[in-house]
Amino acid sequence: MTTSRAHNYVKCEYCREDPANFVCRACVTYLCEECKEDHDIFFNFPFRKKPPKHDITELRTYNEELVGVLYCSDHKTKRMECFCDLCERPVCTDCIDLSHDGHDFKSISSAYEKIKKDLQRDKEEIEMDLIPKYTKLLDIEVENKSNLKTQADQIQDKIQSYTQDIIEMVKSIGEKTVQDLRVKEQNGLWNINETSEELKKKISRLKQIEKTLSDHINDTPGIEFFTPMDSNLLEEFETFPETFNYKLHDFQAGALPSIVAANFGTMPGFSICQADPSDTAGFWEDEECFSESESEMFSSGNLSQAEKCYMRFDLYDDNWDNIRDSDSETIF
Repeated sequence: MTTSRAHNYVKCEYCREDPANFVCRACVTYLCEECKEDHDIFFNFPFRKKPPKHDITELRTYNEELVGVLYCSDHKTKRMECFCDLCERPVCTDCIDLSHDGHDFKSISSAYEKIKKDLQRDKEEIEMDLIPKYTKLLDIEVENKSNLKTQADQIQDKIQSYTQDIIEMVKSIGEKTVQDLRVKEQNGLWNINETSEELKKKISRLKQIEKTLSDHINDTPGIEFFTPMDSNLLEEFETFPETFNYKLHDFQAGALPSIVAANFGTMPGFSICQADPSDTAGFWEDEECFSESESEMFSSGNLSQAEKCYMRFDLYDDNWDNIRDSDSETIF
């Protein structure tokens, strides 16, 4: 930052592209870094006797003496004598006559001092004010990053704990429902067993009667054969017991998944709060809610419409409703 602004108006006379940072006092030629090396090698070769050694000086304006080595880029042999305030450039006497007539001028040294003072002021503002403020803002962002992760972790733990409680509650309801099912099963089985035992007794009694009758039929007829049999022998078997069909009604899933999804809780909100410009460590107390389009504007970095607002938007959007609807039958 110590180089004079005159450098902006002096180009290398060799390549005519890069700015000149050096001047050869012997041939009064302005040189850039690369061309300076070529110039030095060509004219200051150790075995070269003529022309005399060229003294190449860095083009700086640390003092009045070095200011005096600046030569006009338009008029090669003319030294820059003063500084044109209107055009903001050093000029030689020929420049003044040809294109700067009527302009205000100051000495090169005073222009140099003013430029140097302005540069020093900007340098101090950067060092003492801007960098510390931006560093503080960066520290806030680093802290925000850490805090946001901590908050997300804490909310995640809370959601997972709450979810586990719901799972345990639903499991308990499911286990009780299964227990009720098994009780009904046992009641049905008891009735079936009672009926089966009664039928088995009937069959056993019938088999005994059948055997008695078979023995009567197969024995040699005697007096007993002609004895009349009990006319009511089979009466008790003429009336058959009632038969029943046993059926457990199938399980029908209730509305619990959709109810749980609808009442699970609100989605965690996400807020972006603009800090008070006068206090980079604090935040404004008031808040305003922004629409989704304004939230996208913030995310895109276009803050021109929101620089003075406390920005906030909640991510409780249609995506969550879609998730609830599509997964309501598969959550549990």
